Amino acid sequence: MDIEMSSSGELLELKIAGVLDNESATQFRDVIDEAIRDDWHRILVRLGGVNYLSSAGIGALLATKKRLTGLKGFFGICDLQSDVERVLKQTRVLDRLLCNPNEILADVPMGTMTLMSKMRVASQDGVDLQIFRLGDEPSALRGETAMTCRCVGDPAAIGAARFDSADCRGVRFPKTAIGLGLGSLGDDFESCRERFGEFLAVAGTVAQSPLKSGDLPDYSVALGDFVPQVQVMYGVRCEGTFSQLIRFSSSDHEQSLPIPLSSVVRLAMQAIDCSAAAVVVLGECAGLVGTQLRKSPAAAEPIALTASSAVVQQATGGADSSADRFAFPQIRDWLSFSAEQVHRHSLALAAGVAVSSQSNSLPALEPFLRPFDSDGKLAGHFHAAVFPYRPLKKRTLDLSALVSELFDSGAIEDVLHLIRDDRPVRGAGESEFVSGACWIAPLVQESVD
Repeated sequence: MDIEMSSSGELLELKIAGVLDNESATQFRDVIDEAIRDDWHRILVRLGGVNYLSSAGIGALLATKKRLTGLKGFFGICDLQSDVERVLKQTRVLDRLLCNPNEILADVPMGTMTLMSKMRVASQDGVDLQIFRLGDEPSALRGETAMTCRCVGDPAAIGAARFDSADCRGVRFPKTAIGLGLGSLGDDFESCRERFGEFLAVAGTVAQSPLKSGDLPDYSVALGDFVPQVQVMYGVRCEGTFSQLIRFSSSDHEQSLPIPLSSVVRLAMQAIDCSAAAVVVLGECAGLVGTQLRKSPAAAEPIALTASSAVVQQATGGADSSADRFAFPQIRDWLSFSAEQVHRHSLALAAGVAVSSQSNSLPALEPFLRPFDSDGKLAGHFHAAVFPYRPLKKRTLDLSALVSELFDSGAIEDVLHLIRDDRPVRGAGESEFVSGACWIAPLVQESVD
């Protein structure tokens, strides 16, 4: 069942599609409960998209009618399909519930309630969704609320190359941008040479992973005319407006089963019907799986040779096989890796890009992407910043205000490059969330430096 919510004055309208049976009746009751807590006492339900109504659904409608009548409010239904109307007639409740929507709308007190965002409620693959359209018009498909994507540098070079000043680009991240990649906060290459690592930029704030185990991440926040700048070796910068906010939680309210990050992203992309998207997720994580660099790939000292790699170099006529940082055994010197999920029940702010495997509209983005779900239908690149857990407010959320609050607290704990670990038996899987919010926008254009 899907529920789209909108309002006019003091009247809240619910447009329902699908079936209204025992399972979806619970979802309907939850929506009504939250609406009444938000002081909506006049509710009109349009059932034009409902093709099946069970006794449980009828019970939910009657219970809502009784409840709102007791609050001196109003409840009515309209736009019935023939089968639904027939069932309500046979059960002799049609006259108690049916109303004329034109008369109700003409009699609605205006100007005394805040117009709520367009919202749709859905449940899919064990995940409950509240989908808010950001903006007054469905302009995402016209590209008005999309994000443009800029790719910088070559991510493949991290395996072997020693980055230098020629690879470095200064990139600013205002409040309208998100970004991630390999870089360092600072004014130029030399001041950053020893500090290059994973970075994450969201809503005017940049966080950078520490290179030493146990150290805290550094961060920079936009303030006044100041805009954080990152010296980027490679990365992705997306700028524009998010088109939808999606609140998500487990459909199993008793066990609260963890929700994989790939599922959150996939469902969000389906909600806006796009094949490439910029995404920010903020929520309570069940655990993160990720990596971090242990030292800067732009450091002045040469890459050290192990004894075994020196033998290989001699055998290959001097070719520096050890320059592959992520080959064994030197990978242990360059990369830390979470062998299991970490930061359980913390608050995670993740940002990145995702592309359907069927899309070929952003070829320059392909080098930055890795397999993101179990069936290979989604590719992505995400980084995450970790904070102590705090609950999120209900309904719509202001991303910029939330991010400012998080970083103003100074409580950031970690920054990770999120990965998927599908190794047999020992694999840690992927990052998972208990619940949270997802901001998403389609990517419609790309330019390459």
